[in-house]
Amino acid sequence: MFVYQTIGRGTAQFARLLPGQEIEAQGAYGNGFPLIAGEAVLIGGGIGTAPMLQLAKELRASDPNRRIDVYLGFREEAYLEEAFAQYTDSVTLNIGGYVVSDVDFSRKATFYACGPSPMLRAAATAAEQANASLFVSLEKHMACGVGACLGCTCQTKDGQKRVCKDGPVFDYREVQDAI
Repeated sequence: MFVYQTIGRGTAQFARLLPGQEIEAQGAYGNGFPLIAGEAVLIGGGIGTAPMLQLAKELRASDPNRRIDVYLGFREEAYLEEAFAQYTDSVTLNIGGYVVSDVDFSRKATFYACGPSPMLRAAATAAEQANASLFVSLEKHMACGVGACLGCTCQTKDGQKRVCKDGPVFDYREVQDAI
């Protein structure tokens, strides 16, 4: 399954493809989410739900008995909920609201989030208040994908980092000022 949102020239080319057409693609770039032992809570907003599905698969494969709960927020219409149900213990949908408000950050779990910056900021604030472990995947326009053009830099506690090379996944405390 290939999930994308048409934003730039590259994804516009994807949108013109017909079913069955083959493409050559490079990626994924950068790092992925760390697979921390124990319960996991996944928070996806909009197109940020797509990486959460792969994470759910990897978490389930690494420990079939771990509890995995997913919270998905959408502006208008939900998608992928049936796919998530195969790999998680619960799927909570939020249409048109604030998905982070549905999440209990006081749980003893590792939290993972991908979505728009306002959602990530809300998750970071909630994680900080609860002293929770949270990893965020930043959504940035990536021109070259290999870190050469510096088009996807973000400010971190240690200076500028490239989302395509050094990220896109960061501990929220490292990029709190960038989200």
